[in-house]
Amino acid sequence: MSFELPPETRPLGEASSDRLHISFRVAREAAAAVRHAERRHDVTYVARPRGIFGVLRSRAPVAIILYVAARDGRLVWRSLGAFAVLEPPNGARLAGRPGMSLLRLLDRRWDLLLFLIPPAVLLMLSAASAALAGVSRWLPALWAAYLLVIGVLLHVCVLGIAAVVTMTVRWILGLPVRDRRDWSVGEELRFQHWSMSLCHCIDPALAHDLLGEVTERLQGLVRAQMMGAVGDLRVRLWTVEVNEPLLCLLDGATTHAMRDALREMAGANSDGVTFLATGPRTDVRGRQVSMSGFDVLCALVGMGLVFLIEAYTLAGWEQDECLPDCAGRPATFGSALRWLASRVIFDTPSDLVPLTSKAWVLGWLNAVMAVMAVLLVLVLAWRTSVARRERVDSFRKRMEPVLGTSTVLIMVATNEERDAVIQAVAGVTGVGPQRRHLEHHTTFDLGLVSRARVLLAQTRPAAVDPGGAQLTAKSLIDRLRPDYLLLTGICYGLREGEQQLGDILVCTQLRGIDHKKIVEPTPGMPIEISRGERVAPSVTLLDRCQTARLTKGTPKVHFGPMLSGSVLLNSPTARQELIDAHPDAIGGEMEGVGVYAAAAKEKVDWIVVKSICDWGMGKNDDWHESASRNAAEFVRDVLLNGGLDQPPLRSA
Repeated sequence: MSFELPPETRPLGEASSDRLHISFRVAREAAAAVRHAERRHDVTYVARPRGIFGVLRSRAPVAIILYVAARDGRLVWRSLGAFAVLEPPNGARLAGRPGMSLLRLLDRRWDLLLFLIPPAVLLMLSAASAALAGVSRWLPALWAAYLLVIGVLLHVCVLGIAAVVTMTVRWILGLPVRDRRDWSVGEELRFQHWSMSLCHCIDPALAHDLLGEVTERLQGLVRAQMMGAVGDLRVRLWTVEVNEPLLCLLDGATTHAMRDALREMAGANSDGVTFLATGPRTDVRGRQVSMSGFDVLCALVGMGLVFLIEAYTLAGWEQDECLPDCAGRPATFGSALRWLASRVIFDTPSDLVPLTSKAWVLGWLNAVMAVMAVLLVLVLAWRTSVARRERVDSFRKRMEPVLGTSTVLIMVATNEERDAVIQAVAGVTGVGPQRRHLEHHTTFDLGLVSRARVLLAQTRPAAVDPGGAQLTAKSLIDRLRPDYLLLTGICYGLREGEQQLGDILVCTQLRGIDHKKIVEPTPGMPIEISRGERVAPSVTLLDRCQTARLTKGTPKVHFGPMLSGSVLLNSPTARQELIDAHPDAIGGEMEGVGVYAAAAKEKVDWIVVKSICDWGMGKNDDWHESASRNAAEFVRDVLLNGGLDQPPLRSA
């Protein structure tokens, strides 16, 4: 896959390319920048964690990681001073150019390659030396073959012994481990989510822009995966809503400023990890406990291959010494294999006695290797059982701030109301709104307040207009799937003696006043009978509003029934008629009944919270801005208290 870049963001030496690609020279320069960063030690243990037995690094050097990521389209590149690397969930398959599978193997299984390739090369050289010695009878070539085989065994034994010692020190003696448990939690979650393992930005002013590009790139990568998945099914996708949360490993940030920017944009975090939202919902999947036996399985398979090659080599050695009479000698592949298998358990078959001293050395090295393999399996099994219990117990507590996020949609009707909400929430999050264009509407992602993802959308005034509250709310609920829906902004008050301009009204009941029946029992004297619904808002949201502010002050907060109708009220006579018909009502507005109609059908918790800007007569705009600000700040306080952090329980 490839992505178009503007010329100013292309790397040095690649300005003529129309694809995101950096040369290996540029990758090495970028890796050098990471090595000299202020948090380089922490970054190393995230970008290149320990692999087989905790001795070798599981990932390639940073230069190779960057080069492969660039060719995969996973490198978000601005310059040598600002770039980030995205990683797919473990096991995910990405489409790519020819040869990418080999590069990905080099990147992701660096430890396995270091474990297997040197022995393989040494064995091939040994076979070549043995063949040369068999043809020319040149003694140095024969000894070179012997030494190369012994080198293979020493390579395997040294790595195995180092692994046993490392795991014993870490898990039996309980010494502190550099690869902290924060990394362990993050590594478990990398099996489930896209992640950002490396983020380098030396200019703090560019941090938020870089993270914005990261989320856009992730959306593109996920869409590309989706298109590839349905490409052969003859299915056409009109829209693809990407809600994949990006797992950010905080220790992957090379500077303290970059780490702080991650925390600021993502909000909730669990010390070592946090999630950056790329869509309206961030459905974080829970951790799945993974077993750690794959590396040992690979190592044991490698040892088995070495064992077979040793049997073939041993048979050749014995034949060279015992021909023409090799009775009782391990001079065939089968007999050599049986003799080596006996040496694994420190035994010697009575009917097989090697003639060469090299065979005896090989047998003892195999015995040591077998003991090492048994110790590895025992230590790993013990380590896995203990670590599994500890990590399962601590995971939910440590990740609860991240896994417990909810989605709160705030709806407004005017520009003043929109700007007031953005300003109030930005004062908490410290980040500006991220604009997202849906099919018919524009939403703003305002970030996290406490542990609630806050989205903002604007509707046209009134409820029944094509762009009005009911259809807008219905469309947004279908696309964004919010957990809570709050309608806020300005309204008119109906109790002028008890209320002040700027006071906040919270509805305990919403009454539709448009739906009515008109009868005329006496000619010339029509009578209106209200048939509008009387509905109560969410119990949870009403409770959170009642406890949002525990101290009395200004503006005051009033709770009571509110009227809702698609009529802009500016008449003392009509106002008095409403008061006479609804003497207990505290105020009225125009969009609430539409929001209710959409939310009720989808079982979304809703409420109306507005501030008084006039009395339904003698209208002017003097209090629009102040009332919008008061309502927005009250909603902000509801969010800050944490009462909307958890999604509500839904009945079946």
